[in-house]
Amino acid sequence: MGEDFSPWQPPVVEERRSDEHPQLNVGPDGSGVQSTFSGNLVLGEMNGVKVVNEVQAALEHLNADDDYLNLTLQLFAPPEGFDSTYAKWRDGARLLTIARQPGTGRTVIAHAMLATLRRQSRQQVKVGALHFGGGETFPVDRLPAKHRRWAYVVEVPPDEEGFRLHSRLFRMTLTQLAAELERRESWLIFLISPEQWAGCVDEDVKDMEAEIGAAVPADMVRKALRFREPELDVTRWLEAKPIQRMLDGRPPAEVLEIVELIRSAHRANPDQLVAIKADDKDPDYADLSDGGDRWFARRVQTVVEAKRNWRKPLLEWHRKQERTSVQRSFLLAAAALPGAPGSYVYALASKLEGTLSGQDQPGLAALDAPGIIELVDAVEADLSDNDTVVFRHDGWDDAALHYFWTDRPFSRAAFMAWLADAPTDTHGKTFDSVSSDQLQELAARIARFAVHWAVRQERPEPLGKLADTWHDSKLWPVFVAALDEAATQSSTHRYIHTMLLKWAKRKDLALWRAVAEVCGLEFGRRHTGKALRRLRHVAVVADEEIAKAVERSVITLWDDTSVRETLFETVIAWCKNVDTAAVAYRAFSALAAKTDENNDIPTLLARRDDVCFTPSPDGLTAGWTVLLSPQASKEAESVVHATVHQWLDVAMWRSDLRDEVLGLLRKAVDHPEQPGVVSPREHLRHYVFTWHESGDGSDTAERERIYLNLTKLFDGDFSRRLRGEDPADGTDHAA
Repeated sequence: MGEDFSPWQPPVVEERRSDEHPQLNVGPDGSGVQSTFSGNLVLGEMNGVKVVNEVQAALEHLNADDDYLNLTLQLFAPPEGFDSTYAKWRDGARLLTIARQPGTGRTVIAHAMLATLRRQSRQQVKVGALHFGGGETFPVDRLPAKHRRWAYVVEVPPDEEGFRLHSRLFRMTLTQLAAELERRESWLIFLISPEQWAGCVDEDVKDMEAEIGAAVPADMVRKALRFREPELDVTRWLEAKPIQRMLDGRPPAEVLEIVELIRSAHRANPDQLVAIKADDKDPDYADLSDGGDRWFARRVQTVVEAKRNWRKPLLEWHRKQERTSVQRSFLLAAAALPGAPGSYVYALASKLEGTLSGQDQPGLAALDAPGIIELVDAVEADLSDNDTVVFRHDGWDDAALHYFWTDRPFSRAAFMAWLADAPTDTHGKTFDSVSSDQLQELAARIARFAVHWAVRQERPEPLGKLADTWHDSKLWPVFVAALDEAATQSSTHRYIHTMLLKWAKRKDLALWRAVAEVCGLEFGRRHTGKALRRLRHVAVVADEEIAKAVERSVITLWDDTSVRETLFETVIAWCKNVDTAAVAYRAFSALAAKTDENNDIPTLLARRDDVCFTPSPDGLTAGWTVLLSPQASKEAESVVHATVHQWLDVAMWRSDLRDEVLGLLRKAVDHPEQPGVVSPREHLRHYVFTWHESGDGSDTAERERIYLNLTKLFDGDFSRRLRGEDPADGTDHAA
């Protein structure tokens, strides 16, 4: 039932105004969604599963909401083998793997198991989701240290360039995890692809695989409709032959879509239902005409046509003798710009007509030209009370766009160019100009449309066109937000992840910047390993905005402790490569200044028992060498200045770290100097001197001691170099 999503967020069972509940929510398909079940597909977004993602940074807050869990159980139709598998997992197995492809209901099965466990424990067991992390396996220390009586679900990321699940280590980890889960009285479910599981399974772990059959579509429909529409005659709908044919062999995600189409048709007004011709040869029409109840038959056929993307009715619409090019352009404009004022759609439809025909825009200002009301009626729509275009059939807009995309391949590029330009024109001459906020909303809608078509066609051109057009404009943040959303939604993220990797390798500044920025958002938080692999490609780009985006992304990824070692090694590799010097400076300076929460010690110097990774001295030295090299701007120098002061403060107050800090700074500048250039050593001497002078008088003696000792070390290294002796190896640090 639905696509795969994690982590959980609390759901809304019935439609709710956004200002009544500040949190974003999860729907019954197991996705990070807000349930506003009200209709069909609109540009790939099912209103019944309105997808909005929210960041939940702290694992302690990844506690699934009981309303959502109860809703899951209300809607879930258990497939064959569910009960026995659940009992085995609950009563001792502790660790379970569901080896299924995404989109086959694997997430909702896992959520139903966790929901059942929580209910049977009378809320004593907490449930939530964990991210797999950036490594090639899932070690025991990925379990939160203080958790007891928890149940988790973890999705194993798919293999891709630069990542392949380490089958042997993962298999060994499973047995260790099972033992640790038993000790903690906890449970865990892995969602994994059949191919990945086949590479891991052996005699020791094969019993961990869930033996659960495929969900029965009719059972899913019956369970969902009886809960959502108790007054609806579910049996009658399921006995309709067109519905039976439609459900046959459908995956859970499509079954849920059909459920919403049935609900929408059940509530539809007569003018929203398709007409049935007595002489139609379509077998679905024949089945319906024998039923006697033509009103019900029209409702069933409305579901059928909506699922078919209204292809046949749209073909009939286009074939009508009186159909004009202006009407077709208006249909496309209204479908692509929902929520915009009718006059705005009218103006842009005129522009689209000119774009697609390659001629001047038609004179719609003339009284003999078709007006808004006439065109709205011609495309089988109405004007709402606020003068926006509302189609009479659910999904008509999405279907019209799909029809155009399939029917007019030579017009696609021109259409996408028109669409990218649409939010940049206020059309004030209509006296109904849209506000800046409305343009932002329109841009967000267009970006989601581009995502939808990129995923549906598996072609990146629609999104690439927006990136190129909106780059360095006020609409750029809208594009990045839509791209990040798409990279974390179950219905779109698989293609978008692949596309981002390809973009990272292309020589296109706008695409590179998009990748760098998305890696610092929710995509980076959820898929740290993937984000890091993409950042490696864009790090070579000499662009200030990309460097800033990489810096933000590095800080985002650092929060995932499982990726810190690989991330640090990557940043240090940038430091050692002259082609990535700009990115290296920003990335290492950000890490050098970063501190853990409620702790003044930089994370690169943290030496606590709970720290899973300790940077190598050579790596730290390489990073500081880049920071202390001549900087191109005063802003960059001020950043280094502040970071040196921060680390010297640590050396002053933490005697256990003093030698390490002073030794790192000393070695970072122990290099031959370039004639005519202020050397890194002299820059560091300046920073140390200003630190020495910045005290408030209470710590003068300590500052004096560190200043004199570090200065002596600098001078000693410099003197040895002049005498031709070997440079210091850093072992004779100041005491």
